[in-house]
Amino acid sequence: MELHDYICDRIQKVDGSIRYVGLANKMGTRIEDHYRKGLDPLLKENELDLSALESALRMNLRCDMQYKLGKPLYSFTLYEKVKRVTIPLFNSNHQILMISLDIDGKNEYVILERILSLLKKMDL
Repeated sequence: MELHDYICDRIQKVDGSIRYVGLANKMGTRIEDHYRKGLDPLLKENELDLSALESALRMNLRCDMQYKLGKPLYSFTLYEKVKRVTIPLFNSNHQILMISLDIDGKNEYVILERILSLLKKMDL
């Protein structure tokens, strides 16, 4: 199993509320995607490409302020239909991890206690 596939697979298994896990490079090009089995995606492929590009651009801008604020740990956006998280992977060529979660889950716990701790163990 390739590293990108392994990362997405491990995170996908963290919690049943995770709908989507994707990796993109710092330019916003998607590298790997994993969807929850049986999920009907909200975004089409071209919309997902645009979303990845926007996420990377926003995270790059946040990282520009890290000398004053510290490294960003994650960015969280609440939509009407889904919750989305973007996490910078500083030890992985500044790639970003994009995660969408069900709207009704206990996502703060999933993000802080499960996903970020797993990434720390994986040295990402």
